[in-house]
Amino acid sequence: MGELYLVGMGPGDLPGLTLAAKEALEGAEVVIGYSTYIKLLEEMGLLPGKEVVRKGMTEELDRAEEALEQALSGKRVALVSGGDPGIYGMAAPVLELMEERGFRRVQGGGHAV
Repeated sequence: MGELYLVGMGPGDLPGLTLAAKEALEGAEVVIGYSTYIKLLEEMGLLPGKEVVRKGMTEELDRAEEALEQALSGKRVALVSGGDPGIYGMAAPVLELMEERGFRRVQGGGHAV
């Protein structure tokens, strides 16, 4: 099984990325996000050699599903959101999708099949 990281871009510039966000992006094989966020990450030089999936403004559920499918296929995936992914971003759609698919919460806050 792969890994899925929910990555918040903060204010959208390199100094605004947390160290954890930058490390998740650097370690990802696949980066999925809204096309504007992907463009910003490309301009920051954080996406060379990675598979990149761009989605439109209203395609949050499609992004969540693509990210989960890629992770389940064994890839390390970074799903990018603006700001904090738990407040403004992709955490809610991903967690809802995981619950629909039968994942269960495990000790420490993660999920397992």
